[in-house]
Amino acid sequence: MPMCIALAVSGALSGCSEKSMDEHLTMARDYAQRQDTQAAVIEYKNAIRQNPQAPAPRFELGRLYLMSNQFEAAEKELNRAIELGHPASAVIPLLSQAYQQTGAENALVEMDYQVAGMSPQEQAEVGFYKLQALAQLDKKTEAQALISELRELDSDSVYIGLSEAYADILNTDYPAALEKTEQLAEQAPDNKDVLQQLGRLYALTKQPAEAIDVYKQYVELYPADITKQFALIGLLIENRRTEEAQPYVTPLLKKHPKNGLLNQYQGLIDSTLGRFESAQRHLEKAIQSGQSGPAARLVAGFSAYQLQDFAAASQHLSMVASTLPDNHPGLRMLADSLLRQGENEEASDILNRVGGNTEQDAELFSKAGFQLLREGNMVDAKKMIEKSGELSTSAADLARLGVLQLSVNDIEGIVNLETALEKAPDNVATQKTLMAAYVSTGQQQKARELAKQWLEQSPDDAVPYIYLAELAMKDNDMAQAKKLLESAKARAPQSRELTLASIKFDIIAQDYGAAQQRLEKLLKQNPADTQALSLLYSLAQGESAQAVEKIQKRTAAALQQAQDNMSLRILLARMQFAQQQYADVLTTLNSIKADTAAPVTFWNLKGQALIRTNDVAKANTHYKQWVNLYPLDKTAVLGKLLLNDAQGKYKEALVTVNQFLEKRPDTQIQVLKAYFLGLQQKTKEARRSLQEVPEQVLSLPFVKGITARLSLLEGNSEAALADAKVAYEHAQNPKNTLLVVAGYESSGQRQQAFEFLQQHYNNYPQDVRSALLYAERMISQNPAEAAQIYAKLLNAMPENFVVLNNLAYLYLEQGQIADAEPLARRAVALQPKNAEAVDTLAQILKQQQKTAEALSFYDKIKIENVGSDAVYLNYVELLITAQQRQLAKRRLDSRQFSQPEDQQRAQALRETL
Repeated sequence: MPMCIALAVSGALSGCSEKSMDEHLTMARDYAQRQDTQAAVIEYKNAIRQNPQAPAPRFELGRLYLMSNQFEAAEKELNRAIELGHPASAVIPLLSQAYQQTGAENALVEMDYQVAGMSPQEQAEVGFYKLQALAQLDKKTEAQALISELRELDSDSVYIGLSEAYADILNTDYPAALEKTEQLAEQAPDNKDVLQQLGRLYALTKQPAEAIDVYKQYVELYPADITKQFALIGLLIENRRTEEAQPYVTPLLKKHPKNGLLNQYQGLIDSTLGRFESAQRHLEKAIQSGQSGPAARLVAGFSAYQLQDFAAASQHLSMVASTLPDNHPGLRMLADSLLRQGENEEASDILNRVGGNTEQDAELFSKAGFQLLREGNMVDAKKMIEKSGELSTSAADLARLGVLQLSVNDIEGIVNLETALEKAPDNVATQKTLMAAYVSTGQQQKARELAKQWLEQSPDDAVPYIYLAELAMKDNDMAQAKKLLESAKARAPQSRELTLASIKFDIIAQDYGAAQQRLEKLLKQNPADTQALSLLYSLAQGESAQAVEKIQKRTAAALQQAQDNMSLRILLARMQFAQQQYADVLTTLNSIKADTAAPVTFWNLKGQALIRTNDVAKANTHYKQWVNLYPLDKTAVLGKLLLNDAQGKYKEALVTVNQFLEKRPDTQIQVLKAYFLGLQQKTKEARRSLQEVPEQVLSLPFVKGITARLSLLEGNSEAALADAKVAYEHAQNPKNTLLVVAGYESSGQRQQAFEFLQQHYNNYPQDVRSALLYAERMISQNPAEAAQIYAKLLNAMPENFVVLNNLAYLYLEQGQIADAEPLARRAVALQPKNAEAVDTLAQILKQQQKTAEALSFYDKIKIENVGSDAVYLNYVELLITAQQRQLAKRRLDSRQFSQPEDQQRAQALRETL
C-alpha cells in the first residue's frame, strides 16, 4: 500500500505533504489577525512541533495567550522563548504582565526591568509591576529604592506617576496617593493599572461610590478580567446596591453554576429582593462549596426564617450566634426558631443576650416563658417573665404577662390582667382568663363584679351568665344558679359551655338521670366526645360494675371508628387503668410512639402500667426515655427515681435529681437528693441538701427516716433511733424497719432490737426483707422457729441464696440431712465460690459419708483465703477423715488461729495426726 494512503487511513491532519515552520507561523498569524484564537494556537503548536528549539513560535504563542487572558500558559511559553534565545527586551514587558496576573511576586522581584533594548516606557511599566511585587512581599526598603530608580527614567509614562503615588501608599498616606492617581486618570483614563490603583484608593479612603464607578469603568473596558468583576460585585453588595450587582452576577453564574462565591452573591441579592426560596437555595450551595462565612450563614438563616423553615434557620444562625453583637436581630430570629422547635433552654440562653428594645420582644420573652414553664424549667422561665415585665405595656403583652405570673404563683399576675382588661375591655380571652384567676384564688366577689361588668358591655352574651351560675353553685345557691342558667339558655341554647355547666348543676343536685340525658345528647352529636364519655364513666362508677363496663365498651367502640383520636385512646386507657386492667392499658397505648408528639398523660399511664405488671426492664426503658425527653417533668423524674431506688442505682438517681434541681427548684426533689446522698453515705452533702428545705418539712416522717440514717452514719444512735421510730410509725416498710433495728443495735439495745423485729414480723409476715433479718436473729435464739420462718420465705423467694443456705444449715444442725442436701446444692449452684455455702454442703455430704465429693467442693475455693477459721478447721477435719494427714498437717501449720475455741480445736486435730 502506498505511504500516502497509509497516512490518510491513520488520520494525519496535515495530509501527505508536510508544511514548514514558517508556513505554520504565517497561518497562525493570519488566524490571530482574524481573532480565531483556537485555530491560531493549533498552528503555533504545529510550528513548535516542526522546530521545538525555535524561539519565535513560542514568543508569539505566549503573546497570544496573554492577549486571550490565559496567563499561566503565557508565562510558560514566554519563559521558554527567553530560554531559547528570543530577545529579552521583547519578552520581559509581556512576561511581567503575565507574572502580575498570576501573582508570581517572587518572579517579578527577580526580573530586570532595565534590559537593553527596552524603551523607557517599557522599563517604567515593568518596574511598576516589580514595585507592586515588592510591596506585596513587604519589602518596603527595596520598594522605596526602586521608586527612586524609576524617577530617573526619561519617560512621561503613567507608570512613573503610578510609582510616585505608590510611595504614598507605602507610607499609608492614601489621600496623597489618591490625589496623584486621580491626575493620572485624567492623563490615561483607560489604563487598566491606573484604574485598578484608583479604585483601590477610593476603597481605602472609604469612598465606595467612587470606587464602584471606577470598577464599573474598568469592567466595561476589560470584561475578561473576572477578578475585578468579583471585586465590583462585592463592593455593590456591601453597599446595598444589590440590584446593580445582578447584571454582573447573572452571566458569571451561568458559566460557573457551582461557584460558591457567586452563589453567595446571588443568595444575598435574592434575599434583599425578598426572593427567599431562591436565596436559601443559592446560599446552601455556597455553604456546601466552602463559603460558610458569617455573612452567608446569617442571610441563609434569615431567608430560612422568612420561609418558616425554623430547623434550617436555627442551624445557620447558631453557627454565627457567638459572633453577633448582643441585641442583634439575628439573635431574635434564632431564639424564635429554637422556641418553635421546642429547644426552650437554648432559646432562653440566646434571649439573655437580647436587650428588649423592640415591640416584638415582650411577645418573644412571653413565648419563651410559657414554653419553659411547660417543660418545668422554673429558673429560666422566671428570668423571661422578668424581661417580659419590663417591656409589657400593651393590653396583649400585659395579658400574656399576667397568665405567666399566675403560672408561677405570682399574684401580681392578676393586677396585670386587670390592667390589660382596662386597656381592652372587649377582649373576651382576657375576661375569661381574669375570671378563672379570680375563681382559683378565691376572689368570688371580684369574679361576680367582673361578670356583671361583662353583662353590661355584652347583655346578649351567654358566657357571663354561665360564670355567675357556676359561682352560685360554689355557694350552693342552686335556685340562683338555675335562674342564671336559664338566662344563658335564652341567649345561646346550643352552647356547649352551657350544656357542661347544666350537667354540673344536675350532678350537684344529684339529678343523675338529667345529667345522663344531657351527656347522651352530646354523644349523639359526637360519639367520640371524650369529655362527655369521661363524665358518663364517672356517673357509671356510682352505679354498678356492669354500668362501668358498658361505658368502657362504648369508648372502645368509638375508638374503633376513630383510631387516630388520641384523646379517646388515652381516655380508654385511663378507664382500663382504673379497673386494674394493666395489660389492656399497655395494648391500648401500644400504637402511640414514645416521642415528643405523645400526649403527657400517655407517659405516666404506660409507666404505671409497666410497674403494675412488674415488667421492670421495660419500665426502666420507658422512664429513662421519658426523662431524656422531659428532664424537668416531675412525674417522670419521680417514677425514674422510684425504679432507681428499688434497683440500688443511687448514683444514677443523683444525676437525674441534680439535672432537675438546676432548672426547677422543688422541695420534694431536694429531700430526695438528701435521701440518695444518705444511701451513698455522703452525710455532709445530705445535711447541706436538707438545709435548703423549709423548716416544717424536716418534721415529716419521710425526712425523719433520712435524718435517722444520717445520724447512724454520724454515730449519733440516740437521735437515729428517735427519728427512725417517727418514720416507722408513719410507714412500716422494710427500710424504716431496718433503721429502727439499726438504731437499737447501735445503741447497745440488742434485745429491744430483737423484740421489735419479732413484733414487726408478727404484724407483717409478708415483709420478706424484715423476715430475713428476724430469721437470722432467731438462728441463735430458737433454731427450730428460725427454720420455720426460712421455710415460709423459701416459698416466696425460692432462689434466694441466704434462705437456701441458712435453711440447709439449720436442717443440718437438726439432723434433717435429706431435707438439707437439695437446699445446700441449690445455694452452691447460685454462689459456687461462697465459702459458707460450700462448707454447709460439704458438712452435709460428710454426714452422708461422701467424703471425696465433699472435698471436691472445698477444692473449688481458695481455702487459704477463707476468712472463717471454723470453715477452715472443718476442711482440715475432712482431710483427716479422708486419710490425707500430711496435707491436713500442712494446712494446720500454715494458719494462725485467733479465737481460743479455734485454737483448742486446732490443737485437738493435731493430736489425731
